Amino acid sequence: MKMMKIAAVFLLSVFAATPYSAALAADIYPDKPITVVVPFPPGGPTDIVARIVSQSLSKQLGQTIVIDNKPGASSVIGAGHVARAAADGYTLLFNYSGHVINPYLKSDLPFDPMKDFVPVAGLASTPQMLVVAPGNKAGSVEELVAQAKEAGKKLTFASSSIGAPSHLAGELFNQLTSLHILHVPYRGSAPALTDLIGGQVDMMFDSAPSSLNFVRSHKLKALGVTSKHRSEVTPEIPTMEESGLEGFDITTWYGVWAPANTPPDIVAQINQAINKTLADPDVRTKLLQAGADPMSGTQHAFAAFCKTEFDRYGAIVKAARISPQS
Repeated sequence: MKMMKIAAVFLLSVFAATPYSAALAADIYPDKPITVVVPFPPGGPTDIVARIVSQSLSKQLGQTIVIDNKPGASSVIGAGHVARAAADGYTLLFNYSGHVINPYLKSDLPFDPMKDFVPVAGLASTPQMLVVAPGNKAGSVEELVAQAKEAGKKLTFASSSIGAPSHLAGELFNQLTSLHILHVPYRGSAPALTDLIGGQVDMMFDSAPSSLNFVRSHKLKALGVTSKHRSEVTPEIPTMEESGLEGFDITTWYGVWAPANTPPDIVAQINQAINKTLADPDVRTKLLQAGADPMSGTQHAFAAFCKTEFDRYGAIVKAARISPQS
């Protein structure tokens, strides 16, 4: 009888503690190292942004941050690892805007990026740059459009892969100019830029971090940027809208996600720490030097932004008739 009373008291204490477990976890968070999963190899744009931010974020949170590169399948392998991780704030995904594009491109995606993750914070955005080889006679977007419309002149545009922001920017260019410039997909930006410099393709939309050094060294010529406003990094380059293509607004952006059901208090704590990190002058300078404009804002604002981008990219993919790949 005595043992039954002890067991009953124990069970009552467990049930009484359960509603407070999430709050308790948030109160002591973080009390161990945090793993940041970057779903690309070291040295790429996503990895560069993650490492710039993580160094200062570690100080803000008072814990070591371990960067775990898990490349493969256009970020799907790394993102899938985070989707399956414990929802406790100790495993985070640092990814780029392709995270919300993948549902339109992959028929066998093993997770739902809008349901299996909670958006935490935006980190930075980089405009795509419309670049051509120095020998191209076009000195502006308007001249390139005129060149493409010449009778018998067939142009090609390169991209880092099918469905990448560089591909979708090229498709949006076709849609807004009523052109049919041929898409030539590559396996990454580096080989595409090499062929562009060598004259094997005519043009490319590429993220600023990977093409900016080529522009500064005059190996490529930048005609426009794809953001709504001129970039702080390259204020001398006009936007596509300024060049006559109204509604042209595509950026490659980077953000942080946590597994679904991560306690809201923990998500808010990480968001606040990230915003403080992005306000650090040293972090801001490093991001700008890498070609990225820092972002900031609440967790709810980033969640709304992700939904808007998900819908907008879906419209571009549908108009371009890009079929999902398995």
